[in-house]
Amino acid sequence: MRQVTLGLGLGAALALCGCSGIQRPTPSADRRPRIDTRQPSAASMVAYLNENARRIQGLSCTDVTLDCKADGDSGVLSGRLDCQKPRNFRLTARVVGQPTVDIGSNDQEFWYWISKAKPPYVFHCAYTDLDRGGVPLPFPFQPDMILAALGMAEYDPNKSYEVKTNPRTVELIESTTVQGQPVQKVTVFNRNPASRDQPVVVAHVLRNAQGREVCSATVSEVRVDPATGAVIPRRVRLVCQAERVELKMKLDGVRVVPIEPQRAATLFSRGNLARLPSYDLARRQLDSPTGQVQRVGGPPN
Repeated sequence: MRQVTLGLGLGAALALCGCSGIQRPTPSADRRPRIDTRQPSAASMVAYLNENARRIQGLSCTDVTLDCKADGDSGVLSGRLDCQKPRNFRLTARVVGQPTVDIGSNDQEFWYWISKAKPPYVFHCAYTDLDRGGVPLPFPFQPDMILAALGMAEYDPNKSYEVKTNPRTVELIESTTVQGQPVQKVTVFNRNPASRDQPVVVAHVLRNAQGREVCSATVSEVRVDPATGAVIPRRVRLVCQAERVELKMKLDGVRVVPIEPQRAATLFSRGNLARLPSYDLARRQLDSPTGQVQRVGGPPN
């Protein structure tokens, strides 16, 4: 079960590295962003991604289903997701009504708590520490890709991107670094979408310097927000090669919504986990000066 629960944490972060989508032109009432996917340029792909992102300042989904498989074990959880630019997000999940997963982020830090993990600490890390590299993580946490997963990430149009055209897909490739290591972030476009709910942006893939896949998220279904025309993923499949983890995520009832500052300050905080022992990933130590661990249960509701 430990592998599954760690996988759920991985999946949540990756899911957030999932996918957005776009469609070919349909009737005029369809307000989604447009792109010609037959032979797109890097500029047109970046322009689409940015147009979709600018339509979304915040998202909420109260009906998230997580189906995780790892090393032959499996588990199904139900949860809630909230996300707000630039780095605010919160994913919580339960099993049989009991809190099981809490993964979140704000401008200063990210954290995760998994009830069945050994030990069940609230693991956290400041982004300034993460950017310096050398922080041990049980999954490749990437806040920028989390925004990309929900179609909220904006891409720098002045960067140099590589475009690779395949028979059925086109890849937008960005060479960058993650924790000081060279990687490729690849956004995969479907050249021939067939229906309104079929995505054009079908995957986000992270590859290492040798070109091997580290993790990926593929999407099989999207929906269009009726108020803004933004395209949001509904079904996402997440895979992490090293951990041999697969997670399927279904998002029902996703809404593009504003999140008021006062609510955001509470929602995107680990304050409700304060009674649990916490562990600083960058410093590799418990926050308690004594290092003593008390018996813990689930976080407060």
